[in-house]
Amino acid sequence: MNFLLMPVAILFRLITSVRNMLFDLGVFKSNTFKIPIICVGNLSVGGTGKTPHTDYITNLLKQNYNVAIISRGYKRKGCSFKYVECHNNYSSVGDEPLMLKRKHPSCLVVVCGNRVKAIKKIIHENSKIDIILLDDGFQHRWVKAGMNILLTSINKPFYLDKHLPYGSLRENIKESKRADKIIITNTLETTNNKEIENIKKNVAKYSNKQCLFTEIKYLQYKNIFNKNELNNINEYNVILISGIANTNALTNYLKKNTTIIKHFEFKDHHNFSKEDINKILLYYNSISNIKKLILTTEKDSIRLLKFEQEFADIPAFYLPIKIKFQNQAIFDEELKEYVRKNKRNS
Repeated sequence: MNFLLMPVAILFRLITSVRNMLFDLGVFKSNTFKIPIICVGNLSVGGTGKTPHTDYITNLLKQNYNVAIISRGYKRKGCSFKYVECHNNYSSVGDEPLMLKRKHPSCLVVVCGNRVKAIKKIIHENSKIDIILLDDGFQHRWVKAGMNILLTSINKPFYLDKHLPYGSLRENIKESKRADKIIITNTLETTNNKEIENIKKNVAKYSNKQCLFTEIKYLQYKNIFNKNELNNINEYNVILISGIANTNALTNYLKKNTTIIKHFEFKDHHNFSKEDINKILLYYNSISNIKKLILTTEKDSIRLLKFEQEFADIPAFYLPIKIKFQNQAIFDEELKEYVRKNKRNS
């Protein structure tokens, strides 16, 4: 009965299109800043990998520049400005900002519902910051970013999607023309040249900007609580815990390397309760005579940290990921060049 949502989707499309038109006409004014601002965003809700790509760009730029990251801190308590610290509870800053801070402790990570306010405060209070990254900022047109990077998943590219609530689009696919780079995410090593060319042709109907492709690479398994690494998962049976938008890539990868005996699957950004953990541990303890462990994603591990006592003496690991680009050298150099040309004077 999803077709019944179509009228609502049409109305939503109309509202967002009028809003964007008012920005295009200058009725609504975007704020510009004398500092390089890179926006990583998408047209849809969830599942395109904004935070892993923000992580990639942070790794790239922090070698030579002082980087600040701004996120709204999805599902956190409140929306006021807050500097994220490694010791924060995710409920006050959000799981993804806390994960980014723990991965990049030398970088400034901020959560704020008002991006303009956040940028002004960062510039005023941190004179050494060279560049600001907006994690999920494509719809925040009150800020005029110097470079807009638009992500769309190969599993559901924006040109095949529909507006909320019938589909997952937050605004018209024609808004892809605002992007400086369009990245097709979640590609596989098996993605062939014919598929790639077909995607490029479809994207070109809406944007003449560079189209890039990235895939997920899985890293070494790490203990949630002490970061000890696991060298070989093949000898274990896995109880998987996930609270992310899409688990297909993760489960497909794990099935090649181990056996998933149980998958506790929750909604994206799920706030794990004591009852959830008790249920998981009850199942874990009910399984005997096999070598087993609990596995989750890096983002989910942030929301499991508060249950360290409950997981005492239980092997609980997460699986880190990184982003791998096709034509990585070109992308890297273009980002560095943008920052070099626009770096503010301290």
